Amino acid sequence: MPPSLYPKPVPNIRTTKNSPKYKDFLFSRTVTLYVGPHKKRMEIHKKLLASVSRELNKHVNNDMREGIEGIICLPDEEEETIAHFAEWAYTREYALSPPPANTKSCTEPRNDPWSDLHKHLQVYVFSDKFNIRILMRLAESKFHSEINRLNPNRNEDVVGLVELIDYAYDNLPTSDPILKFLTQYASWKLELLRPSEIFHSLMLDWPDFLNDLLMNLKGPSTKPVAAAQQAHQTHYRAARP
Repeated sequence: MPPSLYPKPVPNIRTTKNSPKYKDFLFSRTVTLYVGPHKKRMEIHKKLLASVSRELNKHVNNDMREGIEGIICLPDEEEETIAHFAEWAYTREYALSPPPANTKSCTEPRNDPWSDLHKHLQVYVFSDKFNIRILMRLAESKFHSEINRLNPNRNEDVVGLVELIDYAYDNLPTSDPILKFLTQYASWKLELLRPSEIFHSLMLDWPDFLNDLLMNLKGPSTKPVAAAQQAHQTHYRAARP
């Protein structure tokens, strides 16, 4: 596996300098979040939300409708992502939910590592969008910890990795280090990815990814020789006594 060029972030679970103490916000008013296309409702304490980042503070403390009525609409976010964010906001940690139990099966439900990676990446993207640096570092740390344990070798791994790269390139700025890491990862597993049609589609959909991939490919260790020249050299060596 190619080593990341970036130091592995260490989760910072300490409260930020401006974070209010529990007694300062537990009895304060709440803000209503409407999450996803179906506008699932969630309540979170206003002072706590405002303390998380300057961007969120601007959303809850302004003279516009959202500030006056205490409403924030997040139509593009997943409910689970916002649930992880809320868990972190109150506890400075978040944990992924285990897969639902199958009552018809005697075996334990199996975690899908690519699904977990996707969820960590969603938290990372949300944190980047609202400039929540502490949560962003925590999600990045969890992402690297999960992916470093994998050794992709199945078709399911191809699908999972391609979907992860597609989501990352669709939601992160081109300078983000996770994009470079995923490109290096794809280069490492190119033999597995090469025959896949969905990988071909990924390269067509994201020229930036294709360009980054080419920049990370390593050529042959020796200088290639044209086929005709090889035949000539072979004949010459055979003719020598």
